[in-house]
Amino acid sequence: MQQYGHPDYFELEQALGRAEAVAGAAEVHGLLCGLLCAAGRLEESTWLGLVFAERDNQNVAFQQGRAAVQSLASWTLAAMNDPVLGMDLLLPADSQPLAERAAALGEWCQGYLLGLAAGGIDQDRQVSEDVAELTRDFTEIARAGFEVDPDDEDDEVAFTDVVEYVRVGVLLINDELQPLQAPSRLQ
Repeated sequence: MQQYGHPDYFELEQALGRAEAVAGAAEVHGLLCGLLCAAGRLEESTWLGLVFAERDNQNVAFQQGRAAVQSLASWTLAAMNDPVLGMDLLLPADSQPLAERAAALGEWCQGYLLGLAAGGIDQDRQVSEDVAELTRDFTEIARAGFEVDPDDEDDEVAFTDVVEYVRVGVLLINDELQPLQAPSRLQ
């Protein structure tokens, strides 16, 4: 994990795998973003149980996986509150196959929805129609994903558009659910 700047997807994926986490890098980042939007903070006690089924503090792989997620949580908090909209979704690099990136986007959305629920946002809580529509869209992305043709440039453009839609949607949800913590930037 890079201390400053954008975390490395592959390194986080490896650390989570060695620690036998129940989720991969994209899903964990989505989870952290969802928790942050819903609760306004990232409490380790909340995400720890959602990311790791087995928590053995004597296990070096677990310690490294936990440290990697702690680093990701710090980066996520800073990125979500970046006044110039610097938050990016943690997904495989553009050099990876589109099918892999599309699957990771579905996992990211699944993690985000789990984070919202774990942070207290569910069907019983009143949210604006915009937030409700975005969460429905994220649910569809998580469920359906989309088929890709590696030779079709239109699929690459469509994927980029969907990633940007999710990214901006997350920032809008954060602005609405955490108006005092999120910098005013999307007016």
